[in-house]
Amino acid sequence: MFSKNVLAAIFCLTSLVAEAKIVETRHIEDVIPLIDDETWLLVDLDNCMFEGAQALGHANWFYDELQLRMQKGMSREEAIADAYPCWIETQKACKVKPLENSFVPTLLMLQSKGITIMGLTHRQPSVADSTVRQVHSLGFDFLTTAPSKESFVVLAKTPTLYFQGILFVGDYNKKIDIYEPFLSMIKKTLPKKIVFIDDKRKNVDELESLAKYGIDYVGVHYTAIEHSKPVYVREIAEFQYKLLNQIISNKAATLLMESGLECLRLNVELS
Repeated sequence: MFSKNVLAAIFCLTSLVAEAKIVETRHIEDVIPLIDDETWLLVDLDNCMFEGAQALGHANWFYDELQLRMQKGMSREEAIADAYPCWIETQKACKVKPLENSFVPTLLMLQSKGITIMGLTHRQPSVADSTVRQVHSLGFDFLTTAPSKESFVVLAKTPTLYFQGILFVGDYNKKIDIYEPFLSMIKKTLPKKIVFIDDKRKNVDELESLAKYGIDYVGVHYTAIEHSKPVYVREIAEFQYKLLNQIISNKAATLLMESGLECLRLNVELS
């Protein structure tokens, strides 16, 4: 495995000038002109490629759970550790949907042109199988043009995993701190340009440091989640949790709540 210093030295020999910039958009189509044949596209998952199709298991539900725990005196790390078992269980049942109908078709179009695409998420390795199932449910497979077909762990203080074309950096690590060593581990010619799309500005800002390795970098702050109709409602999520083994849609949960039928067990999901 190459160290970061060796990685930097390699890039210094090949390129002395690289650019880094950040753009903001709510439309995935705006990313297309940023990509050429020598570009790798990195895609965040929650509230970017997709969002939870129902309140329970939505990323905003998880963030809310963390806030409630921290308000009771837990540190962020303690809150994550306490909330994550419930997150794992919900992701086994949780369905997802794109924020934009054109998001997945755009990725498929880029894959058809041979563009290297991979997932880059703060999700932990413990939800890797559920995450891959969710991605596949959208008709997409990162592995098709991923930079590596192999699965491996990137050494860090807390667990990480590269699996099925998705790098799971975990909640406790910065994406750049895991992506840099990832680049040194894969057996493939490294990119001249990286485009990274994420709904959180701080995440796209982090990867600007790739420019020091001679990689042109464009960070895309993707704001579609800020303009979409809210899916997460705490009261609905709490009700859905009672029926976790038969997770139901927001519409079904609202109807049952209004009818006072909290003990009803559904055999099919209402749509």
